Amino acid sequence: MKVEIPLLTRVRRNRLAKNSIHLYLDMLWFGVLTGSTLAFLSIYAARIGGSTFQVGMINGAQAIVNLLVALPAGHFLAKQPVDRLEFVSASLQRIFYGFMIFIPVLFTQAVQMNIILMVTFIMSIPGTAQAIGFNALFADSIPVNFRGRVAGIRNAVLSITTIITTLACGQILTQIVFPLNYQIVFGIGFLGAAMSTMHLAFVKPAFKDEHAIEQIRYDDSKTSAFKELLRFDVLKGRYGQKIGLLFFFHFSQYLGIAIFPIYQVNIIHISDEVISIGTGIFYVLMFLVSIRLEKITRKYGYKKALGFGVGLLGFFPAFLALSTGPTLYYVANIFGGIAWGFVGGTIYNYVLEAAPPGGRAGYLAWYNLVFNAGILAGSLGGPLLGQVTDLHIALWIVSIARLSAGLALFTLG
Repeated sequence: MKVEIPLLTRVRRNRLAKNSIHLYLDMLWFGVLTGSTLAFLSIYAARIGGSTFQVGMINGAQAIVNLLVALPAGHFLAKQPVDRLEFVSASLQRIFYGFMIFIPVLFTQAVQMNIILMVTFIMSIPGTAQAIGFNALFADSIPVNFRGRVAGIRNAVLSITTIITTLACGQILTQIVFPLNYQIVFGIGFLGAAMSTMHLAFVKPAFKDEHAIEQIRYDDSKTSAFKELLRFDVLKGRYGQKIGLLFFFHFSQYLGIAIFPIYQVNIIHISDEVISIGTGIFYVLMFLVSIRLEKITRKYGYKKALGFGVGLLGFFPAFLALSTGPTLYYVANIFGGIAWGFVGGTIYNYVLEAAPPGGRAGYLAWYNLVFNAGILAGSLGGPLLGQVTDLHIALWIVSIARLSAGLALFTLG
């Protein structure tokens, strides 16, 4: 079925322009949050003595909440005004970034890690609604034929501001005494979170009528809403195979997430300045790949580009395992940035390519479950792997798992 997209009137063009600007500014300030709190929270956790299990559960807590509430929340939230939902849920989630500023002075190091995990778990509840709400808001506020351009500019803005913020925070962490340095970094993150949320308040769902084929329709007179979202029939064909491969990828991806900061801080003793430079290198390479990704995917397709990127992710833990100082750590981030430029820019389109218009809800619901199950399994499996072996061997196992996931996606996906 072909969907006719109506021409934009002057009023709707103005609304599109305003929505686009605020979505760009939202991502600009989210880059500030990404380059500060999100980049260094795990490093702080390692520096205060957090275990691999505790560091892993920073991501695992979010996955648990998503697995428990995403589907029923999606049914309820679909009936709420999308712009109000997004602003309220983002505000409720991101206010907790402000609380992070005071953790180093309110609590002893012995209990700080537990407080961080508790805060992470609580903020994940409105965070789940925020993630659901943003997908709906973006679809309703930007016409389908403009989304690629807007999303591309948002990714470019995110990369640039993340690079600048990460390098600036590295200098703050180097020049200022601990833990005041991390309090300042967390304060910068809270500023970014607050400003990002403010700009979301100005994005209005003015184009909902133009993508009716993508809408999820709920009928409260029936009890089939859950079945419509969690359709087991979609797993019978090729999509089931794709979902299995994506679970393996996300598992291997998060298998190393808890190990990396502990290894960097406690084993090879990388400084915060070196970590910030490495993170900056990562985002520079990710940006450079992203701006050329459209030509690559047009020539080779999403499957091969994704498989190549996932396989390349395996070089990050390999070079990290080989490193004894900054040089190979930087090389690891070069491979990581290139790899994530491929993965981040293709994975959602890879899923969408296999999900037919009009029936996407059931397909995307399964991917959401697989994504969070992979995060949880990897976040729990990584610390266990570090206990039954040592962290050096664990890094090589993570590397092999990622290379295997990439090869499987490239050939079988």
